Amino acid sequence: MGYDILSKVIELTDSTEALEKRLKDVAYLLIHSFAFDQCAIYLLDQDKKVLTLAVAVGSKRGCQEEYREDEGLPGLAIKNGKPIFATQSKSAKELWQGGLDKGTNGFNTIVCYPIKDDWFHGVLYLKNKEKKTISIKQKRLLGVITLQLATAIKNYQCIVNLRDINTKMKDMQYRLVNAEKLLALGEMAASLAHEIKNPLVSIGGFAKRLSHQMSLDSPYMSYVDRIVKEVAKLEKLMDGIVHFSKEEGYAFSSEDINSIIEETIAFFEDDFKKNEITVIKELSLNVPKIDVDRQHLNLVFNNLMTNAIQAMEKGGRLTIQTYQEGNWIVAEIHDTGGGIDPKIMSNIFNPFYTTKETGTGLGLAITHSIITNHKGIIEVNNNIGVGVTFIIKLPLAGKEGRILEAS
Repeated sequence: MGYDILSKVIELTDSTEALEKRLKDVAYLLIHSFAFDQCAIYLLDQDKKVLTLAVAVGSKRGCQEEYREDEGLPGLAIKNGKPIFATQSKSAKELWQGGLDKGTNGFNTIVCYPIKDDWFHGVLYLKNKEKKTISIKQKRLLGVITLQLATAIKNYQCIVNLRDINTKMKDMQYRLVNAEKLLALGEMAASLAHEIKNPLVSIGGFAKRLSHQMSLDSPYMSYVDRIVKEVAKLEKLMDGIVHFSKEEGYAFSSEDINSIIEETIAFFEDDFKKNEITVIKELSLNVPKIDVDRQHLNLVFNNLMTNAIQAMEKGGRLTIQTYQEGNWIVAEIHDTGGGIDPKIMSNIFNPFYTTKETGTGLGLAITHSIITNHKGIIEVNNNIGVGVTFIIKLPLAGKEGRILEAS
């Protein structure tokens, strides 16, 4: 019989079902195989030092949702590192082996096994209303079963951890790919800036001089104006590309992020009124100053607000929040412009990618580059049909100006 039970436990714990389902199936097997009224399995949270109820089958009487690591018979089993077998002739007693456990009220037989291998993973808690004897063979079998439970829980936690690591690695790979793109673009910018900027300035300068020499009704004035406008467009494009150059320095200083945001909002005040956009500011007064390049960070918010205005040409609401989250100072920019097409979401930070006729595709790419160079994070919450929220996270600086490790 013992071998059959153990084989069934192994079959249940090795299934592909969710961990809770596997544990519940084992609990049902145990109360029927060992004739107990209640079987509960608690999992140990190593950080909080709390045993939390994972599954409970049979009678629900006295089944607590959690135990502290030093509370009740489950806590005693963890403390001693060995199982507890207790019986008493009188029911409704809460004091067992010198320990108070309200969960035992109404039961006369208690079996409490720590689920452990090299580490404690939880507790197997069996209760019965009638007094009963547990044979040596049954005790050994329960010991092997709890070891199998420990293996199943450990394997599940390893799989969860591997999934988390895999997700983080994919995110890191994505960042590295973007970093390589930005690096290549930076190298290109360094060479192009020297080769293009000087002749571009000359073309623009001479075109303006020609326009001053010509009369307004000259048939050639439109051509000169076109040259001036095209040169201005190229200069704007060059300014954008130069921001990717690694040669460009960042002048960090202690700044108030709210002040930078207020400055950017003031710059777009006329645009907000023109497009009937309501600006809602929820800026926390308690956020500490951070070490940033004010000019570059101003450009970040400039780009994000420009995008928001373009997305809300027929009016809308722009909500800007700031707050502290651990070692991060966070700014959220939320618009009601309807959201971004999911098909292009993966490309929004790519240089030169744009869906706008007059866009250069550098606004968000520059923003991403600046935040990255600040050792920060930029995230996007896209709500189709509603709007987009850009979340900027910048690391808090220590007393000596050292960037703290943020998590």
